[in-house]
Amino acid sequence: MKQQGIIIVSEKKELFKYNSHDQKKEWNTAFEDKILGISRIENFIFVLTSSWGSISTSMVDYETGHIKWKIAKVLYNVHIFSDSIIFLDTTKEVVSISLKTGVENFRVKTGFRWTSPKMALINKKIYLFSKKKTVSLNLKTGALTETKLDSKLDPKEIYFVIDEFQMNINTINSSDSGFFPIYDAGSSSDGGDFSGGDAGGGDAGGGGGE
Repeated sequence: MKQQGIIIVSEKKELFKYNSHDQKKEWNTAFEDKILGISRIENFIFVLTSSWGSISTSMVDYETGHIKWKIAKVLYNVHIFSDSIIFLDTTKEVVSISLKTGVENFRVKTGFRWTSPKMALINKKIYLFSKKKTVSLNLKTGALTETKLDSKLDPKEIYFVIDEFQMNINTINSSDSGFFPIYDAGSSSDGGDFSGGDAGGGDAGGGGGE
């Protein structure tokens, strides 16, 4: 969903939707904490904030500017489905939360001990994989099943993936770290650095090990 002349802007503690044709703010939303990064996927705006070293993610409605929920997490390798968000946590767990409320549906250990797995949506299935191991994720229960990628996809040779979800939101991959936040972010003069990028997930990294 693209709109000509509409942009989303953040200041230190304020987010607003700006109509450049009419030269006016359509809405503005104040935050208690400092904004580190923002990203939009369709009707959802994700805002990363920080307070005294604690980092949180808020989800804002694109049309109204209303904050729907806030959780004390950074979302990596995000995939959005009809009623849920799937992402990787820094604890090497794959997590599902409600798109509407932010309430956690499930959290499971990925089973990759020595590396952060890549996560990709391929043929309507979520795969987690490294050079030596591939599992598929049950989106309802969180169950992980050992499997293989398509025969033409060799996990030992894959460095980056722009998957089906990311193709549909015009994502540009730029991470080489295995984890990738979804936020557009920059550095501020008061030390609030947070390197990030546009919506989606960077599916790189993954050295040896599982």
